[in-house]
Amino acid sequence: MTSRTVAIIQARLSSTRLPRKVLKDLGGKPVLQHVVDRLKKSELIDCVIVATTEDDEDDELIDFCRSASVDFFRGEKADVLDRFYRCAKSTSASAVVRVTSDNPLIDTEVVNNTMQLFHSTGADYAANNLVKTFPHGMDVEVMSMGSLRDACKLATRESDREHVTQYIRRNTQHFQLVNLRAKQDWHDIRITLDDNRDYDLLNLVVDILGPDATLSEIVNLFKQRPELKAINLSSTVAHAAYNNALNLV
Repeated sequence: MTSRTVAIIQARLSSTRLPRKVLKDLGGKPVLQHVVDRLKKSELIDCVIVATTEDDEDDELIDFCRSASVDFFRGEKADVLDRFYRCAKSTSASAVVRVTSDNPLIDTEVVNNTMQLFHSTGADYAANNLVKTFPHGMDVEVMSMGSLRDACKLATRESDREHVTQYIRRNTQHFQLVNLRAKQDWHDIRITLDDNRDYDLLNLVVDILGPDATLSEIVNLFKQRPELKAINLSSTVAHAAYNNALNLV
């Protein structure tokens, strides 16, 4: 059977901390468009698709996808794992790349390196955040279709249904996991979008480096201007508390 690698971007407009964040303007185009464009640059990805919900409030996301010529899938809002699995199944994927819609500066090379690790090791799941060394906002996960199917079938915890790969990440006795490490520990850099403080920082980074900023350019910027980390430091603290409360790994 021919292998087919599909990148799925989870997206919805009902974010509580920053509603409609994925359609907010960043450097002249929507946040979600940045994610799509960066994934489409990868020669290792056969298809990019947005997985959103069946709620009426996400109709605007469908309008975006149609206008941007991006494939889309609609599914369960709360059971994100089911939505993600059925989306992947609809594309006849053999391997699935997971990137969330709130990471507009995701680096294509990081995506490719994670995919190459997945394929070279024959692992069930590869990620660059099992051990967190990349900036928060550069997160990539790659998994086999079989692993995703097993997770969807076996996961029962509410947090495992909401956070797609938690079942795989916790069940190391069932799945083979591998991790991509950064050259140095850059995880104290936060360039994801969760609230207004994150949005302020992302706008500043894009204003300085442009919309095609690479990982190395971003890291160098924060080395030169370490005070930038203070802009969304409270967001970093809040995110860590959220993960700890749900025991996310």
